Amino acid sequence: RPTLRKFRKFRRDLKAPIRQQYSPPVFDFPVTYNNQVKSWIKYFQTRGRHSFKRWLERSARYAPYIQNQLEKHNLPQDLLYVAMIESGFVAKAKSHAGAVGIWQFIKPTARRYGLKVDWWVDERRNFTKATSAAIRYKKDLYKMFHSWHLVSASYNTGENRVKRLIKKHKTNNFWEMAALKVLPKETINYVPKIIAATLIAK
Repeated sequence: RPTLRKFRKFRRDLKAPIRQQYSPPVFDFPVTYNNQVKSWIKYFQTRGRHSFKRWLERSARYAPYIQNQLEKHNLPQDLLYVAMIESGFVAKAKSHAGAVGIWQFIKPTARRYGLKVDWWVDERRNFTKATSAAIRYKKDLYKMFHSWHLVSASYNTGENRVKRLIKKHKTNNFWEMAALKVLPKETINYVPKIIAATLIAK
């Protein structure tokens, strides 16, 4: 009889719902949930799903190193997803504008931050050196703008253009600039894409 009672209890336990506690994800990049972000979430979950899946798979190779370096320099670890949007974690990626590597540096910025780019060598394709340069660049951008949204916008379109727009339109709020449509369309989409990628990946 004791064995029968234990068996019945075991059967009840099998049918009982499993209770698990889930911790909400922690974000250290400012997350805004608006129509632009929702639109990119929908895109990455539908038409862009296949590409996003490949990006996530590739991130396993690069994410631990990048996040370790970001933490070491007291930067948001969610900046990892900038590299995801920039290149999909493809070290040899090249844009139509001539930006190269995981962090998509153009030649002048790459050279300014110590990367060698000449006929023989292109250190923009060197994952560790490019990550170090990207970190130094982002730290300088944050000193200028004190906003990670504007840091990202500047990374995409150039800090001098963003400085001029702040002065002209008297706002240092990325979403206000986006609403005014004074930024390039690519840049207006760039920050929502990073946020959407962060939300999905986490």
